[in-house]
Amino acid sequence: MLIKIPGMIPIRIYSIFWILALFIAYSSTGAPMGSPAFFISIVTWIGIILVSVVIHEYGHALTAIAFGQKAHIDLIGFGGLTHRHGPKLKLWQEFLVILNGPLAGFLFGCLCFVLYRYLTLQSQTESWFQAALYYSFVANFFWTVINLFPVQPLDGGRLLSVFLEGVLGVKGVKLALFLSILFAGICGVLFFAVGQLLMGALFFMFAYESFIAWQNSLKLTEQDHDTVLQRLLKDAEKELHQGDPEVAWGKLQHVREISKSGVIYVTATELMAEMLNHQGKFKEGYELLAPVAKNLSPTGLRLEQQMAYHSGQWSVAADLGKRVYQNFPEYDIALVNSLCYALLADVKPAVGWLQRAINDGLPNLRAILTKSEFDQIRRTPQFQDLIKQVQEQT
Repeated sequence: MLIKIPGMIPIRIYSIFWILALFIAYSSTGAPMGSPAFFISIVTWIGIILVSVVIHEYGHALTAIAFGQKAHIDLIGFGGLTHRHGPKLKLWQEFLVILNGPLAGFLFGCLCFVLYRYLTLQSQTESWFQAALYYSFVANFFWTVINLFPVQPLDGGRLLSVFLEGVLGVKGVKLALFLSILFAGICGVLFFAVGQLLMGALFFMFAYESFIAWQNSLKLTEQDHDTVLQRLLKDAEKELHQGDPEVAWGKLQHVREISKSGVIYVTATELMAEMLNHQGKFKEGYELLAPVAKNLSPTGLRLEQQMAYHSGQWSVAADLGKRVYQNFPEYDIALVNSLCYALLADVKPAVGWLQRAINDGLPNLRAILTKSEFDQIRRTPQFQDLIKQVQEQT
């Protein structure tokens, strides 16, 4: 179930948000199950969570709009996500957009506390509304403190990343991710130590995500944050998709000449190799990719394997195939691996990969078995046994 709320800042509320809000509400209520107070408490807590998350995300979204961007909000999982579109912001503007989320939540919590104290002084008995105000203050104060931990993807981790990027450049981004791993791991241990298993598991998940992001960040260079290069790369991709390969090629070459290394350099190299692949210039494409082989994306590795195979680099293609298949467990990858090993006269892996390709749904099997690449192993017992199995099954 997806609820859409239109407006200047559209909001989409996903089913998983309600499920987790219900779980938190159930964990927070102290009323006896099944009693009227229990249901009132559940509804109250869900309302508190909904309003608090929306106010938090509005802090992000309104600030982004003030800086010329457009925004919409998704409520999903343990909170919300503010999606922004428009001009790239300066680092100080990005810092304010991130900061104003927890700041909005904190101010809302303070307002709830002031109202709660005022009503408490006016009345000797506590009403349902007073209780809701008090718990709104507690929830927002607690979440603001947690959310400002220097752990990504929490706002505190993102604030630290923006600050360190402003001071140290790309090195700051890498340092922020490394610190996020440490803090998330420490928080996970501490939460488990005090019996908060859910929070502990959540922070261990943050530590793992930060570790993956940190590993990927090691490939970044200062050039990867150059907005001129980013725009030039996007223009080249646009030209390529619009069917103007010559202009795209020139722009991609320009990107490589300026950047010389980093993610942008590798991306431009992959796009140029893909163009060579479509032209049937496999050897040129392979030689273009070989120097950046360690930094290729999964798609780039797949492309390098194909070009290595067509260029007669069968040992290289076979080695690449193991890694490629982990990302793309498909019959065509397994088949290329099998063909490479067959050309190298390595029977066992050739038959093994061919069997895997068959299991993955390899079509036109009879025609494939007649390929000349298999001639060197065709008379071996292992290959003959596979042929018999295929004949029996068909």
